[in-house]
Amino acid sequence: MSVNDQRILFISGSSRRDGNTHQVMSHLSELFGSELVDLAALDISYYDYDHENEHDDFMPLAEKMTQSSVIVLGTPVYWYTMSAQMKTFLDRWSDLLTIRKDLGRKLKGKRLLLVSCGSWEVSGEGFDLPFQQTADYMDMTYAGHFHTWLTDKEVFGNDNVQKRVTLLQNTIKHIIG
Repeated sequence: MSVNDQRILFISGSSRRDGNTHQVMSHLSELFGSELVDLAALDISYYDYDHENEHDDFMPLAEKMTQSSVIVLGTPVYWYTMSAQMKTFLDRWSDLLTIRKDLGRKLKGKRLLLVSCGSWEVSGEGFDLPFQQTADYMDMTYAGHFHTWLTDKEVFGNDNVQKRVTLLQNTIKHIIG
């Protein structure tokens, strides 16, 4: 059931291309007919005060973000926080406040939604605070945090997991109006 909505950009910060988070994000992007960007497949280096990395894959991805009205970030929960790929990606948003202010300004009013995935039913108190504060700082609308989980005995696509993914799908539909 694709609604073919190019206003949504899904960005997966999973370390594993076949991991649970990436599977959820891939499934959602297919349902919405939207693009999925896999941070693990890109060359995005750590934030650099000298901006010697400005020609890696971050700026083209930032351009894609400005062309979307909803940005859905997906990350597994590792040691009570986001993945290293997602942290590096968020750190690079600093470039949108310095060398590419034009792109940073274009994020104003965009909606940011967080999807986390773990092996338990809750992500932990304050898990989404960095995302919420980043959205606030960039004058974006923080659309909320949705946590889903898989246990060792569950596989993607079973009834329990499908119910959680359907709930997330409906949440996204509500956000985009």
